[in-house]
Amino acid sequence: MTQPPVHHADRGARRALDEGLWGLEANDAALRASTSWLIAEGLGAELYALRLPAEEDPIPTPGFARILHKAEEALRECTEASDRIQRLLRDPEPTTAVIEMLDELAEIAEARVDDVESSARRLAQLAFGVSSCLAPSERVERLDRAACAVLYPPMSLYDPVGLVDDGIVLFSRSPEELGVEIGGIICRMLTDRRVQVQIGGITLQTGTDGVLRLTTPTSESTWASPVQVSEPARDAVAALSGSMGSDQDVDASRLEVTVRRFDHVALP
Repeated sequence: MTQPPVHHADRGARRALDEGLWGLEANDAALRASTSWLIAEGLGAELYALRLPAEEDPIPTPGFARILHKAEEALRECTEASDRIQRLLRDPEPTTAVIEMLDELAEIAEARVDDVESSARRLAQLAFGVSSCLAPSERVERLDRAACAVLYPPMSLYDPVGLVDDGIVLFSRSPEELGVEIGGIICRMLTDRRVQVQIGGITLQTGTDGVLRLTTPTSESTWASPVQVSEPARDAVAALSGSMGSDQDVDASRLEVTVRRFDHVALP
């Protein structure tokens, strides 16, 4: 049975239809997702090229392909939801079911925008990890600046999201890969400040003064700013590999990871 047109719909939904807000917001979601995907692709291409230093072994990029794939899938779902909204808006007398579908599609589009932006931030974090394994150069500095721009974008693009809100997903299957991931995490902690990360049996902390503290089951170390990230990353991996009883194979996805705001203003 065909549903009757909506004559007494929610005022907010009717106003959105009358003023074309559904369509505008759908277009905006697709635009934001496309922009973030393009940024992720460009950043990914640069870090993938830099992972191959001359006459040296390639630097691992754990999770690289999966992160890019997630960004592409989220972009596709966002644009599909946006296109469906545009088609539904062609009906001059939308039914209650159409209104509900518009609302559902709008939520899908916004969620997929978040997924694309999150993927871009994860790539930026991975880029930090790769650059921490490289000798300083103009191109490495450019990669770091690009990663910073993704994590702390201009206000006109989108609001920055910190590591505490993003959380951490680990992909490593070897100590070398884990060193890259932890290096990226440390870089992000140092830029965010006031962050505590627990991975397995180790704890990393940063205060407002740029000091980094690493606590393991057997030791405690601190590094003052500027931090040479490869050093604490190496020590963290050594502690984790020792606790897992292996220096060859690592399944980082099985490690318990927590991220929270660190309350202390400065580390002693």
